Amino acid sequence: MSNPTFEGTIEQQSLAAEVFRLMTTQARFFAEDAPIRQTLGNLVEFLSRQHSQETAIMATAIDTALQMNAHIFEREERDDDVVYVTSRLGAFRPRQPDMTHMFKKRLFDPENPLPIDDISVVVSTSRPVLTTVEPVYISDYWQQQSGIKVPIDDETGTIAIDTGLPVYTTAPQEGVETPAEPRFAALERIIETEDVAVFGRSEPVEDGADVSVAAAEEPVFTSELDEAQVEVMTAAPHAAATAEEAEQVAVIPYRRYPAVDSVMVLANGATVDLAQPNDVLLATYGADLINQLFEHIEQDPLRRIVRFGTMCYPEDSLTNLGKNDLRRIREDIIEAGRPLLDTTIIADLYYHSQRNADYEGFRFALNYRLSREKDFEYVGVPGANLWSAKGLPAIGSKRVKASEMAQLTSYLTDGFDDSLNDQSAEAIRERGELSRYLTFFEWVYGVLPLDASLAALLPPPVLADQRSAVLQIESPQHYTSYTVEVRYPTGNRGGWLQGLEEFFLEYLVAGSLITLARTAEPDVFTIIYEEAAEDSDRLLALDEKKTSLALAIRPSSRQ
Repeated sequence: MSNPTFEGTIEQQSLAAEVFRLMTTQARFFAEDAPIRQTLGNLVEFLSRQHSQETAIMATAIDTALQMNAHIFEREERDDDVVYVTSRLGAFRPRQPDMTHMFKKRLFDPENPLPIDDISVVVSTSRPVLTTVEPVYISDYWQQQSGIKVPIDDETGTIAIDTGLPVYTTAPQEGVETPAEPRFAALERIIETEDVAVFGRSEPVEDGADVSVAAAEEPVFTSELDEAQVEVMTAAPHAAATAEEAEQVAVIPYRRYPAVDSVMVLANGATVDLAQPNDVLLATYGADLINQLFEHIEQDPLRRIVRFGTMCYPEDSLTNLGKNDLRRIREDIIEAGRPLLDTTIIADLYYHSQRNADYEGFRFALNYRLSREKDFEYVGVPGANLWSAKGLPAIGSKRVKASEMAQLTSYLTDGFDDSLNDQSAEAIRERGELSRYLTFFEWVYGVLPLDASLAALLPPPVLADQRSAVLQIESPQHYTSYTVEVRYPTGNRGGWLQGLEEFFLEYLVAGSLITLARTAEPDVFTIIYEEAAEDSDRLLALDEKKTSLALAIRPSSRQ
């Protein structure tokens, strides 16, 4: 960038060059054509100290030198001060934006503009009074370009077609007489062809006669064209047209959409007609439809919908739980010393009220996130989501191992289960209670085999990979409560219920008749037995030694 040439005496040129250097140094990060402004007062205050001169003399010298170089410094008077404007190029010139290539200009100035008379129709500053339906104004130019020409009503200047055809309207210009041309009646006869529906010919009518349009009841569908287009062919001109020549044929092609197939084939080969009522579908195929829906949700690679048990939720709407939240939940369960409900965890740690609108969403997020963590185990039942954590004490007696019990109860999966000989599973579910005699093995170890009768009473697992469930069994006769664990069968291994050893040994004897019953809570059951008078007798007991087990007869007193 070259320095500008200054005019005036040598002293004036030197002073103007010094002022220019000061202003450009101050605006060294400005654009080259950006304005640089400085007041005369600031220049005088700074240069008077630099040259050790009085301010009045310096003010006169600066003002004179800059006025001699008016082509570089533009002088502006503002209030009681003077402002000089320049730029790094030597003189400030306001920018003139180039408007020749603006989108607005290219949009409204086409390469081939319309005729003057048509532009007055397309672009109009006046708007007509709106009636019930606002007309759409389309000039004759565009109708001719698309090969469409419709008759114009002499009185209103518009025409509306109710047969599914697009509405083409136009209005007469003020001061321009509309030639009286014969109008054409609507097309009343429908001719059906293989691919399209053709509306038949029409005849000219007198001026002032009513014009009606007959609608096609069932148009013929076609797959020849992808988009619905209307091709109207008219004879030219109207005044010279004969009855045979004055034809107007509207060809209306439609896209052929395949018929909706309401029959679906399930995974087991059964066919379901989805056109049936919902209650009939759910009663007949409810379980199969739900399983197929869950299968498709699990196969989604994007996991847009996640599932916990029988509940589904959008993955994007889930509340995120961090490692700190998981640590707090685990500590809360360990401190309680027993599995906790999801509602209890939310109330203890998050103070979330059930009246909140997002309560159920947060509850689902909590259950879904804990189900994907290895430190937590779901031990709930339908209606009661219980969570256990690593570190909790085992439930039940340690005298028998889980692997041994699974092998002992494997006879249930091999077809030797006769627990439903005396009572059916439907009767157990309907009554909500089960009575059975206590065997010696069950009495000693506090376990009950999960046979078909007990499985009909107890709730089923919620998750497909759920290993166990924790229940509360209360004794109304002694006002005590016991935490028991239900181990579900897997493969060729049987299931059982454990955790009643203390109750059996304290209040019962082998051969007692016990009754298990449901309560209003899905995870709470009651146990009662028939009481008898106190009696002393010799009972068979298990004598456990360090090296072996033996049976022994011992005196005992039981009620």
